Amino acid sequence: MEYSYNEYTSLTKEERFDYLIETLSPTNRTSDYYVNWNKVYQNTKEIEIYLHLLNYLIGKNEIYKEALTLFKKYPESIRAIPTLLAIRETNFEVLHIDDKLNLTYENLDFVNIDTDNIEKYVDFANLSGLLDFLSNHCTKSLVDYVIGVEVGLDSNGRKNRSGTFMEKVVENKVKTICECYGLEYLPQATAPRILKKWNFELPYNESIRSHDFAIYNPDKNKLTIIEVNYYGGGGSKLKSVSGEFTELNNFFQAKNPNIQFVWITDGQGWHTAKKPLQEAFNEINHIINLDMLNNGYLEEILKL
Repeated sequence: MEYSYNEYTSLTKEERFDYLIETLSPTNRTSDYYVNWNKVYQNTKEIEIYLHLLNYLIGKNEIYKEALTLFKKYPESIRAIPTLLAIRETNFEVLHIDDKLNLTYENLDFVNIDTDNIEKYVDFANLSGLLDFLSNHCTKSLVDYVIGVEVGLDSNGRKNRSGTFMEKVVENKVKTICECYGLEYLPQATAPRILKKWNFELPYNESIRSHDFAIYNPDKNKLTIIEVNYYGGGGSKLKSVSGEFTELNNFFQAKNPNIQFVWITDGQGWHTAKKPLQEAFNEINHIINLDMLNNGYLEEILKL
């Protein structure tokens, strides 16, 4: 059953919490969530010229000798090695273990190439299996290969895109509401930015603390602080953020009645942490999800 905001507020606290849980979204993954193609193509383009040079090595028989000759003539092509091995770092240590189990460490810098010691880069490419791949297994252009590598590496950025998606959705809604009702808002709002824009002082001076959004009603001199997150899975973070936002809400209530706190959160992960969420729900007046946001709850909260 779907409730309007007025219907929702007439429910008991327990019924409101149950409704919050029941209407959690099954996913926040749009079609463009899975791969950031612009990033993939940009990262590939940055080393494309080096990849074309390394194409020379594909299928070569005396691969070590050919790689050493190529790298000595075009040392800048060494910069492509980390990406070919799906490594983001460009400066790192490599452990060597000899026959007597002695350990030594060697630094490899793929930005500031050590042109006096090209052999160490060739050795690394050889021992890592890259030279064997180029000589015996690579069947296509390294540019195409690296695009595939970048797609795989980009999967590490999906967690960040999850949070970015929530902020994007909420900001679109916030912008529309503010334009409709003559309100003003700030994304990534810090105390100094809020003070400078609206001459409204938060009850603390932490310049590094940033809230996802702040909305100001000039007619009422009222500030709404909004925090946004999405949890597709469980974990200890859900409990800690519930406690953190409860403390923040209670702090604002105690210090300034003209500050209200709104927490917009969603995700199936909350099914694994209903207790801490319910504890926060009992303290915080305004916790809503995407379904509630879409049904006009935030507009009604801002009218209060």
